[in-house]
Amino acid sequence: MSGKLPVESPTASFWLSSPHRLHSYRSSASTPEECDIAIIGTGMAGVATAYHILGKCAEGPKPKVALFEARQACSGATGRNGGHSKTLLPSIKGYYDRYGPDLAEELVSLVSAQQRAIKSTVERENIECDLFVTRSFDAFFDPAQAITIKTWLEELRRNGAAWTQDIQWLEGPNIERVTGVKGVVAAASSPAFSFWPYKFVTSLLARVLHMGAILYTETPVEAVQGNDNGTVTLVTPRGTTRAQKVIYATNAYSSAVLPQYQGVIVPYRGQNSILVPLEKNHHGLNLAHTCNLFYSSDAVDYLVPRPDGNIVHGGAPHIYRLNSEDRNSKWFDTVDDATLIDEAVKTHFDHTMAKRFRGWEYSDANVAMTWTGIMGSTPDHLPHVGLVPGTQNQWILAGFNGAGMTTIFTTAEGVAEMVLTGKTVEETEIINAFKTTEERIATKFSRS
Repeated sequence: MSGKLPVESPTASFWLSSPHRLHSYRSSASTPEECDIAIIGTGMAGVATAYHILGKCAEGPKPKVALFEARQACSGATGRNGGHSKTLLPSIKGYYDRYGPDLAEELVSLVSAQQRAIKSTVERENIECDLFVTRSFDAFFDPAQAITIKTWLEELRRNGAAWTQDIQWLEGPNIERVTGVKGVVAAASSPAFSFWPYKFVTSLLARVLHMGAILYTETPVEAVQGNDNGTVTLVTPRGTTRAQKVIYATNAYSSAVLPQYQGVIVPYRGQNSILVPLEKNHHGLNLAHTCNLFYSSDAVDYLVPRPDGNIVHGGAPHIYRLNSEDRNSKWFDTVDDATLIDEAVKTHFDHTMAKRFRGWEYSDANVAMTWTGIMGSTPDHLPHVGLVPGTQNQWILAGFNGAGMTTIFTTAEGVAEMVLTGKTVEETEIINAFKTTEERIATKFSRS
């Protein structure tokens, strides 16, 4: 299993088309000899944790926080994803079946809390990131999957699951007209928001630097060594830094600096795109909601409309894998976001709007850009959060299984509490099942 740092020259992401002024910023030519808190990674996890740490120290002395990034600021998964946050109903059912109703309810509550917290932060910090509060469809093409989800949802409602009140089930002869999706047999509507995650995180990063943090982009942390006195030494090409505390916001790349997570947080690749309708055919067309298209339980796309009428379109796992258990090297255990997964994925994206959406048959809504990104997968489908077992003063927030935009921001606040106060996961608002433990680390993906 891979334990590699990010590759150079990744595919060009639409989200990074207008780089922030901190894109390649370094606070000094060499890294500092010492800092209070080192954070490895400048995606949502690293920057949100820094923001919460410094925000909680507003009234007193602030710790010296240093952020390290192997490539450019926010150039990993946060700068390459779908820009979308919602409760994905089939995923929640998967957690329900595996872990029971309590964890399923906690996860739905986390999605809602994340949406509220990000919206509040955007308003408080006056961040321009195209935040749009909406509803989203899970659109089902497979009658068997639709019946399974509907039956489960009805059972939850009979048992008084309050969170289901926000879910609207849709079916019947008008389902295509209501959803705008051709061939759909049923759909579930749930609260969602879309935004420009790169703009959100880099704006927060600028705020973090204004609050006193320092930043080192293009400065990969190549090795980490815990010292007898509890400090941690970080080795980079720009110098060695001794930190009192370290936070690994390293997601897919965690095993490169924490070898015990090899096979536990494994990198995997997804492909995304931006669709641009032909101008002369675009008049009057508007995708009014975000959606996930479930062709089957193993085949799902996501589509997220932009304010300018363009559409972010990703997914298509059925193009490059046989089923959810097919961990072939095209997508699994790879950190290569410098190449595309398969040209057939782009072809699939090119045809989606005309094939699947009413009124879009002649839109020529084709791929203008397509790119890949690297996410972190775990065998139990849960992130690893908390004090790294067997260490002092080292915390991790990683392994989001492609669901970082519904998980990270509020969880990072709990990590900030742990780092500042010494609290355990159980003493914060973090979902207890996220806690990284020796037992969870012992459960690894098998080599295929």
